[in-house]
Amino acid sequence: LTDAYIGKGIEGHMIDHTSLGVRDYDRAVAFYSAVLAPLGYELQRLKPDEAAFGAAQDWGFFLYPAAPDKSIVGERNHVAFRAPAREAVAAFNRIAIEHGGKQVRPVGPRPDIGPEYFGTVLTDPDGHTLEAVFWERS
Repeated sequence: LTDAYIGKGIEGHMIDHTSLGVRDYDRAVAFYSAVLAPLGYELQRLKPDEAAFGAAQDWGFFLYPAAPDKSIVGERNHVAFRAPAREAVAAFNRIAIEHGGKQVRPVGPRPDIGPEYFGTVLTDPDGHTLEAVFWERS
């Protein structure tokens, strides 16, 4: 396999869901509610110990409060969210920065990743690395 396979997967999704541990649960729920909205994802369920995000019938991203003495950020880990358009990538980036995210890679194409790639990479307030990506398909 080569890099040409990134973002081109078979129909469906390889990963069913993913989750992150967070230090400030309320802040994280507000952050993700805001940044995921332009991508078409919403908060679907909120409990004191779990927040579920996604589309109405497809919850794929969860937040959990983490104990203060536990590590929550792993080296070279990141979560990449699919975006429906370039404008959604730009909105994700802008909103993330407005809500305390830090820019890692600015919005734009990355020919080194692939000619169809358009995305951005940031960190959330807890230091988790996030990506929003739109694959330009003809």
